[in-house]
Amino acid sequence: MSIVILLSTALCLAGPNPDAAEPPAPQLGGLERSVVRLTNTSQRADWQIPWNPGHPRVGQGSGFVIEGGRILTNAHVVADSKDLVIHLHDDANPYPARIVALGHDCDLALVEPVDPTVLEGLEPLALGDFPSQGDEVLTLGFPAGGRWLSTTRGTVSRIDVISSVHSGGSSHLAVQTDAAINPGNSGGPVMKDREVVGVAFQASARLENVGYFIPMPVVNHFLEDVSDGQYDGFPRLDMFVANLDSPAARRRAGMDEAETGVRIDFVHPASPAHGLLKPEDILLSLDGEALANDGTFRAHEQRLQLEAILDRFHVGDAIPARVLRAGERLDLTLPVGPSVYPDRAYETLPTYVVYAGLVFVPLEREYVQVMGISKNHDLLWEYAYKQLETPGEVVPGRVVMLRRLDHAVNATVGLSANVVLERVNGQEIFDLEDLVTALDDNQDRYQVFDFAYVDHLVVLDREAADAAHQDILELYAVTPDRRP
Repeated sequence: MSIVILLSTALCLAGPNPDAAEPPAPQLGGLERSVVRLTNTSQRADWQIPWNPGHPRVGQGSGFVIEGGRILTNAHVVADSKDLVIHLHDDANPYPARIVALGHDCDLALVEPVDPTVLEGLEPLALGDFPSQGDEVLTLGFPAGGRWLSTTRGTVSRIDVISSVHSGGSSHLAVQTDAAINPGNSGGPVMKDREVVGVAFQASARLENVGYFIPMPVVNHFLEDVSDGQYDGFPRLDMFVANLDSPAARRRAGMDEAETGVRIDFVHPASPAHGLLKPEDILLSLDGEALANDGTFRAHEQRLQLEAILDRFHVGDAIPARVLRAGERLDLTLPVGPSVYPDRAYETLPTYVVYAGLVFVPLEREYVQVMGISKNHDLLWEYAYKQLETPGEVVPGRVVMLRRLDHAVNATVGLSANVVLERVNGQEIFDLEDLVTALDDNQDRYQVFDFAYVDHLVVLDREAADAAHQDILELYAVTPDRRP
């Protein structure tokens, strides 16, 4: 799988602008007036030091005017925003803007100027259709921190379902192109015959001249979703499936020679489809699309993964499906909801509890993303696989000791970081609220911490720990001691 990078760019706050003397882009029949440059001052919290609000940074991306006096761009261009301004073509003035809607799972966002008259006289770009492989496209944007609009031409080279770097997990339909797409192009329009066919959002860090844009089916889904003032996100079935490439596996499942499909291995108990889809079911079709034995279906002159079918629907919709179960072919209607597997967290601060120098955080997506747990088998099991151990149940989360802030009062604590907390003072711990209750309600002489997967019991003298607590907070500049 190719490594991909986001296409917004950080700005240097000092030094010369590399293209300050570059002349404006040639006229494009008025299209250039509807493409804008966005400058976002963002502040992202530090999940490794959860009380640290992070450092402000300035980044730049692109966007374009659409119907309704709003600007469409990427979510990663405006994420964690503290101050947002837009710059219009041939206008030296920055204009304050605000975020209207964010779709982090699909990496799309809507913004608007604080003063609605700013966009008066600018024609919204026409939204087009899905491009075909081999079509020539034109990308417009402001790469590399440039002040002037840049245009590049290329062809559509592939249509596929790929993972979003910004969301950290969601996969959606995307179009690959060899048009030069660089940092700063994020959010800019990709056009064919003067109509927008996509929004630039990622580039490959491993391959040359490979960029990706979000096609119109995903864009339209986002715009339809936010039309009621609320973003619900893309639905998922949250199931694991197995390919049926083996003829023996298909015969064992009771499939006819002409039938194809995939086997359901697991449906998350929190999924709306749980109980309707069952392990060992053979999923033959979804929304009328026959599924191949590798889980793909025929669309857009090629084969796509079944996630592209789900992208047609909204949260709360129902999808028709056909399954083979114990020799019987059944037509089902599957309700769909938001994924129970969370994407990365934005516009939020990490939660934590510090007690006597022991720092505790929930075992959640952002912690997993930032710390990296692929080599920590215990954490990986707790986060990703434990739910498979008890099918039909929603497995509660866990709390992790993130680190130890060294002090004499905790010097005997042999554990230092990244261990799962199981019990405190005999009470099982599933979240930070459990932890706070167990600590605050304890009147015994000792605070006793039991950790999973390690043969180690941590015992602190309660009075000594309480007395040292404030000194530790001041020593390590921890303020406040908890954000549950």
